[in-house]
Amino acid sequence: MAFEFPALILIRKLHAPTIYGFCTIIFGVAAIGTAYATTYAEIIILRLILGCGEAVVQSAFVYMSLWYRREELSARAGNVYLTTPLAGAVAGIIAHYVGANLDGARGLRSWQWLFIIEGIPTIAWGILMWTLMPRLPDKEVNSNYSLFFRSEEERRLIILRLVEGRNVIDARVSWPQVLLALKDVKTWLMAYITASIGLALAAFGVFLPTFIKAFGFSPLTTQLYSIIPYGSAFISLIVVSRIVDSFNKRAIPLLILVAIAIAGFILLITTTNRVALVVGATLINVAVYPSIVICAAWIPSNHAGYTKRATAFSVLQVFIQSFSIAGTQIYNTPPRFLKGHGVLLGLLSLCLVTILVVCWIMKKSNNKKDQEAAVWRERGEVNPAESESLETLCDAHPNYRYVY
Repeated sequence: MAFEFPALILIRKLHAPTIYGFCTIIFGVAAIGTAYATTYAEIIILRLILGCGEAVVQSAFVYMSLWYRREELSARAGNVYLTTPLAGAVAGIIAHYVGANLDGARGLRSWQWLFIIEGIPTIAWGILMWTLMPRLPDKEVNSNYSLFFRSEEERRLIILRLVEGRNVIDARVSWPQVLLALKDVKTWLMAYITASIGLALAAFGVFLPTFIKAFGFSPLTTQLYSIIPYGSAFISLIVVSRIVDSFNKRAIPLLILVAIAIAGFILLITTTNRVALVVGATLINVAVYPSIVICAAWIPSNHAGYTKRATAFSVLQVFIQSFSIAGTQIYNTPPRFLKGHGVLLGLLSLCLVTILVVCWIMKKSNNKKDQEAAVWRERGEVNPAESESLETLCDAHPNYRYVY
């Protein structure tokens, strides 16, 4: 939480590939180090390092909003987030193999091998990011050397897409935009929407094997059955993120997905049938993974001004992490975990209402600007505010419209 906003400011000021690559590497190093930690103090230090790395990696959605237009962002964010359910499914297979074959090998327990096996490719990926990841679009254009974009035509296209994405070339950090974001009610409402969905995702990311084991399966069978919800989430992420961009709509798909997640929690609360419980867990995963991607693309798409966008995204992360911390306290009533499921059912029900409120605010603002634009056209005049930069007026710019 503490490093999210500084990370976004550093990315704007410094070399983004170096920051992303380095933090991904230390993420992997911290994971491997956890396998060899022997004291509580060592675990805490490693978790702090891991958290710092995660703060930077999470900001990738804001980085992507500079490269892609608003109607392209959900599919691209979905491509990035695909690795999460994929990792969950693969982790089930790996955990099954490690538990059956590596427990005790070289004096290490199976959980230690899991940290090592998952940390090594993370380090390798960080090195690739450091060497191959493009810088921010305007820095690629202004650089004397670009690995990927060398022709003038390519550089002109980068600038065109940057502007079409409602961004400004060479945007600077603007501290008044921080206050503007904090005063914007949408910042807080959308943070709540994402955090309530994120809590469901975090809870199932951590506790899904525990839930499935509580359904009555053996430990090794549990790891295999966890593949079903994650595999289904992988498919839904691909399909939904592309549908969202095809229609350039966010709220309606999000409302449908949250309703599906609510249905899943109702199944978990009301039945003890094993098949129905697996179906309920699958419905939740199918819904929350694409939902979190829609939110991750929706928030950067509806805040003009880089610093305002960065601030809103940082507030979002504070909400998500705070809710995730709370998640460890509500899922403490085995074997059915009714308290945790009930809390999430309530949070997601309120989330439905909050989505509708955000849509009303955005629609009202868009209609007001449309009416003002019509008045200027009738006069045969141009609104002088149109000549101002988005970095100056942010959401108040007369040509800026919300996407919902």
